[in-house]
Amino acid sequence: MKKLILLASAIAVVAPVLPLSAQDTVVVTGARQDRSSLNAYLSPSRGGSGPSAIGVTRRADYFVTPLFVSSDSRNFEERKAELFKMLGETLTRASNEGIDIVAGQYTLEPVTLENMRELPLVGGNRPDTNRVQIYARIPLRGEDPKVRTTAERIRAFVKAIPATGRSFIDVGTTGLGIDDPEQYRRAVVREIAQEANAYAKLFGNDYGVSITGLHGDLYFQQSSETEVFLYIEHTFDIAPK
Repeated sequence: MKKLILLASAIAVVAPVLPLSAQDTVVVTGARQDRSSLNAYLSPSRGGSGPSAIGVTRRADYFVTPLFVSSDSRNFEERKAELFKMLGETLTRASNEGIDIVAGQYTLEPVTLENMRELPLVGGNRPDTNRVQIYARIPLRGEDPKVRTTAERIRAFVKAIPATGRSFIDVGTTGLGIDDPEQYRRAVVREIAQEANAYAKLFGNDYGVSITGLHGDLYFQQSSETEVFLYIEHTFDIAPK
């Protein structure tokens, strides 16, 4: 009996299992996205070297750039006031420039002047510093969208935002976002079925295939400057009928 095991084992950015709607956007990184636990990092496991080779590659829906709006004034209330003042300026200018400001740990939701104070306020990288994290989201448009062009646009946008007191904005690395990745599950399963059946045929008509694991989480990771690879951890067995 021949057994093929396809496993994903990259450093995982882990977020909670959440029901997704067609409007939900998730951030995609170069690491596997695993939705089984909140805010954990897992080391490579199971002896693998990367994701399953069977899956679906598609163009992402957005470029997303993390922005960290901060203040390091000594007084906490002063820091908070300065921080949210600068965040408000960010939202106003983003609206005028066609940039969406969103936030979230797994799914990304719009940030508005009305809900911005609901964002988690956390400590910064230095003492007496607080910050909130948001994302600048820009749709991928045109024949050949470029990360560099988008990153330059975001840096110019941030540079023009006026600071209040000791507030400032740090800009992270531009990545990708995808709407409702679960919509691609059927396409991924179809690819797995076709590949498994093709292997079975190599052994002759007397062999069949069984596949396990298709009920598991759908994983996704960045595969190129503008593309996302989606896959499901699975195994398939090839055995005589």
